[in-house]
Amino acid sequence: MTDTRRRVKVYTLNEDRQWDDRGTGHVSSGYVERLKGMSLLVRAESDGSLLLESKINPNTAYQKQQEDEKFLTDLFAQLTDEATDEEKRQELVNFLKEFCAFSQTLQPQNRDAFFKTLSNMGILPALEVILGMDDTQVRSAATDIFSYLVEYNPSMVREFVMQEAQQNDDVSKKLTEQKITNKDILLINLIIEHMICDTDPELGGAVQLMGLLRTLVDPENMLATANKTEKTEFLGFFYKHCMHVLTAPLLANTTEDKPSKDDFQTAQLLALVLELLTFCVEHHTYHIKNYIINKDILRRVLVLMASKHAFLALCALRFKRKIIGLKDEFYNRYIMKSFLFEPVVKAFLNNGSRYNLMNSAIIEMFEFIRVEDIKSLTAHVIENYWKALEDVDYVQTFKGLKLRFEQQRERQDNPKLDSMRSILRNHRYRRDARTLEDEEEMWFNTDEDDMEDGETVVSPSDKTKNDDDIMDPISKFMERKKLKESEEKEVLLKTNLSGRQSPSFKLSLSSGTKTNLTSQSPATNLPGSPGSPGSPGSPGSPGSVPKNTSQTAAITTKGGLVGLVDYPDDDEDDDEDEDSEDALPLSKKAKFES
Repeated sequence: MTDTRRRVKVYTLNEDRQWDDRGTGHVSSGYVERLKGMSLLVRAESDGSLLLESKINPNTAYQKQQEDEKFLTDLFAQLTDEATDEEKRQELVNFLKEFCAFSQTLQPQNRDAFFKTLSNMGILPALEVILGMDDTQVRSAATDIFSYLVEYNPSMVREFVMQEAQQNDDVSKKLTEQKITNKDILLINLIIEHMICDTDPELGGAVQLMGLLRTLVDPENMLATANKTEKTEFLGFFYKHCMHVLTAPLLANTTEDKPSKDDFQTAQLLALVLELLTFCVEHHTYHIKNYIINKDILRRVLVLMASKHAFLALCALRFKRKIIGLKDEFYNRYIMKSFLFEPVVKAFLNNGSRYNLMNSAIIEMFEFIRVEDIKSLTAHVIENYWKALEDVDYVQTFKGLKLRFEQQRERQDNPKLDSMRSILRNHRYRRDARTLEDEEEMWFNTDEDDMEDGETVVSPSDKTKNDDDIMDPISKFMERKKLKESEEKEVLLKTNLSGRQSPSFKLSLSSGTKTNLTSQSPATNLPGSPGSPGSPGSPGSPGSVPKNTSQTAAITTKGGLVGLVDYPDDDEDDDEDEDSEDALPLSKKAKFES
């Protein structure tokens, strides 16, 4: 016999049509010789005694389904019947609770069939009736059953409450105004009311119900098909029929400048409401934005900043921080129009120099505005609250906000200056490569004879630069020059130590952006040396053939960039190439050589 170790609870129906508890055991299946076939066996987990033995017949599945449907129909009828006594109702609802708990041990396919059967048999309408009763134990068990349904399939619950609302809307057209009020009791509103009216000092039931509501309004588990979007439909329903019930305790307690009731249990309840509203701000965007602005919810929430309970004041601050974090200008204009930074600044000043969570949270909110450069809020804070905040110097947040504000004013007063800065910045660091090619081609097309001695070659784009643009690359060049000279000294030192002849470098900077860099051997200045002018080996003497051991490279650079090329001329057989190069002007020849 194979023991599947499924833990079950066994009930039997007695002669009085009442359910008797036979105990808890483990179910298994196997062949039973006495029954001549496969059977279900349940043995007690305490002593192993046989609680149930039932042969599996070919038609058992169909018969069991019929029996289950009849059984569940009778169960829900007794639960909702007003004539059922309280003790009997408690037994039935506890049985249904255990029944749902047992479903958690089923395989996913069987669990789906189980909850679909419960839904088809009308478990949600039955729960709606049970939750409306006064018996707290019955309501508590009904809440546990409802949690099983929400966790299994929140879309099933959402579909039921929307259909219920549609039915109520259709019926309300034929009823009087008084009857409409009595009829408009939705299952989800019952859940919200039980959360608000929880009498437990620790609000254990309210916390559980708030978690269920959060699951129901979470767009992440809502379905989207080609024909309809559950998110759009359900959120439209929720903000029309249910949001006013959720915010009722908040609006009732914030009619003045401070909370009307500030006891611990009320503060805990309002903290739960704010937690759910903060979740809505983060995930619902459009619907919650309209509701907050139209109902002035943020101003009411900030009244709770004056609560004596720090956790409630922090919940109110977190709600506003979540709104500011969206960086939505609709929210920002609403905040500025209603001067909704005033309660926050008052709380900050009342907190004084105490270093606590309230102090850090408020500073972090203003720091976010500064770092993200939210211009509208920055200007609003400085223009209206700077005098109250200017003495705060243990952090640089508020002075940084003032600096941001002044920079904004400067850009507004001098828009041309701001645009010029951006143009120069882009021109300096992002020059188009095609522009550089055009400038080089233009430089090669310029005859050397057209330039006077000492004249600086300036590209067309360089002519448009101002003095700052010219001096900036020169200063950078001088820095690179100093660095290069230090590196060259190290190279010279290493070369002298190795016994090789070290070249000397001569660097000259003209009045413009042209720089000549020449590399000569030490014997260049001696008359008659191969590198001196007028010597037989000098390139400048008539009829001479250049056979010097080092070439002289003259480089004209733009923007102060200097390069040095010193090639050893080991091949002396390229006379034809050198003769062709002599036909070019000297400076252009140097350009090709570089």
